[in-house]
Amino acid sequence: TFNTIQHEAPDAMNMLLGLDYELYFGSATGSVKQCMLEPTHQLARALSDTATQYCPRMTLFVDACFLLRLQQLAPQHPELAQQKRDIEAQLKELSRKGHSIQLHIHTHWLDCDYHNGQWNMDTRRYRLHDFAPDEQCQLVLKATQLLSDISEQPVFAYRAGGWCLQPFDQIAEALHNAGIWLDSTVYPDGVCDDPLRWFDFRNAPDKPHWPFDQDPIKPDEAGRFIEIPISHQRVSPLFFWRMAALKKLGGKDVRAFGDGAAMVAHSAYYWSRLTRSSTGPASIDGIKGDLLEDAYRQHRKHNPEGYFNVMGHPKALTPRSIQRLSSFLERHPDVKLVPFEDLASLKPAILRGSDSQSHADQEQKQEKQSPLAYENGLKRAAG
Repeated sequence: TFNTIQHEAPDAMNMLLGLDYELYFGSATGSVKQCMLEPTHQLARALSDTATQYCPRMTLFVDACFLLRLQQLAPQHPELAQQKRDIEAQLKELSRKGHSIQLHIHTHWLDCDYHNGQWNMDTRRYRLHDFAPDEQCQLVLKATQLLSDISEQPVFAYRAGGWCLQPFDQIAEALHNAGIWLDSTVYPDGVCDDPLRWFDFRNAPDKPHWPFDQDPIKPDEAGRFIEIPISHQRVSPLFFWRMAALKKLGGKDVRAFGDGAAMVAHSAYYWSRLTRSSTGPASIDGIKGDLLEDAYRQHRKHNPEGYFNVMGHPKALTPRSIQRLSSFLERHPDVKLVPFEDLASLKPAILRGSDSQSHADQEQKQEKQSPLAYENGLKRAAG
């Protein structure tokens, strides 16, 4: 059987905060400063100032394909080279302070061009599944190596871009070969029928966490991966009407830091949110931060043995949502906000004995591959 979570005190609750560190993908990507650097800085400062008995630490799921694209284009665009340096400096500083840097992938960045100070979005290959198996392996390995070099820490956890985790068996080998053994994409009852970014988590187990191998919603005791589901909550249509009104009429404290535009979903998605109750992930994005207390109560009642796992995006944070998080942590001294490194004890037993050999094999493989061969491989992946 897989490990169970041990709390430090009978009434204690460990909390995870995983933020997808990225730009927007709609008609305007927004700026690195406003979508990534500034909100992350404000959140980190708020966490350090929060009056708790613990040292709150967050996890950033960094969009590594964006960094890889910056790396490719930096020689031709000095402003992109500066963005890359600024991002790496922030991630290094956060890692030194105990925050966690983990893997997030939006593969479409490899097809995006940059002209006259603007990104031209091409989302035809939005999913990792849209690449050939050998391209997947090379891409994920390069992405994890880049983040590990920046953070000077192992990268072992993954969150799929756009929730696009399924069919998992098509990407499992690429993740496993890069040392990924933990996923935190699934949220119970989550479903989306958008053709570009569909997912279906409705049959996920009602458990704090579980091992799996070929399907993240089917437990497998011999699996090579662990799923840590994002906490979920039921939300009424009234909340989304309120959110729409605040976006139009609200003041500066409810205005997102990000200065871009999100991808537009099909109309049925928005209509369903405005007409009937729905299930969504616990989040601190924007006005959703107002629901943090309710999400915690639902989690504590439904899943008291599991981590309270909250997600978000720096680009979607607001001054109000950051304040809501700080107030929540101060009201609940029993809640300890920990990085994903605290989940190390959950690593599947099947992997523990092979760690040293797998790392040695990877290093040997990298030594045999010239930098030119590697760059050519990335160009093939980019089409």
